[in-house]
Amino acid sequence: MKSTSSGARWLALGVVLLAVLVASPVLAGERLTRGADLWETSTGLSYSSFKAEPIPADFFCPGSEPFTGVIQLNGKPLATAPAGALGNIDTIVHRLDDARLNEKGEASTRIQLMALSLASVKPIETRCGRYDVTSSLAGAQPMTTMRIRKTSDGGGTYIAPLELNVKLTFTPVSGQGASRELYHHVNMSPASGEVWSFVKPVLARTGTVRVDTDGDGVPDSEVPGPSNFRAGVAPVSTVTYVACPVCHCSTTSTDPNQSAAGCDHLHCTTVQMQGPCPAVNTLNSTE
Repeated sequence: MKSTSSGARWLALGVVLLAVLVASPVLAGERLTRGADLWETSTGLSYSSFKAEPIPADFFCPGSEPFTGVIQLNGKPLATAPAGALGNIDTIVHRLDDARLNEKGEASTRIQLMALSLASVKPIETRCGRYDVTSSLAGAQPMTTMRIRKTSDGGGTYIAPLELNVKLTFTPVSGQGASRELYHHVNMSPASGEVWSFVKPVLARTGTVRVDTDGDGVPDSEVPGPSNFRAGVAPVSTVTYVACPVCHCSTTSTDPNQSAAGCDHLHCTTVQMQGPCPAVNTLNSTE
């Protein structure tokens, strides 16, 4: 009886230990390799507003009024070599470091915008005529920190505020006159609901892709190679996932009429998450 009781205790202890191991998928030191996260802008949700910080008078032509309107933006596929190599991708975030998970399943890496290509949904109207608008990165880009959390064997969630130096190019629709350029810095708060998943590491590359990083239409930089980290896709499970917009917005706005979130600049990309999609703050103000 004594032996049986002792054996039962060891069996019970073994079951408990097994349960702990099953419930704890994190392996300290597990590495998420650096790389590039490729995004496609969600249609009809992104915009830049100039109510809080107008485009100056005389910008478009002598005598033009300050521009305080809203420019609605869609993604414009990035120029690549080979042509079309990235499909409709218009935004690339570069993860600069390998990220090692600690015993809590947490890690971090520096991130930096590598490429951005947006275009106005329709021309803006000014007293100097109508202008098409494009948005691209301008010069050296700031670095921020992505904080990663593993929640299952397949992946988890992350938080990633973004900062970017942007160039807006205003091109006359008439084809008459010179284009105008405006530079500004945008600080984007982290989006909610951002997910990631593990992918099988690729052992060898079969080619390289170069991408336009400064908006001149000429591919100039090589896109980083494959990674075992895939941003924007939830871990595989039996749950059905759908494409949802996940939005970053600036936190500098004081204009309550811009949107429910009070954003000066809103950039929404597509992410795969468990449906239904959460509500997204859309534009309330008008030009």
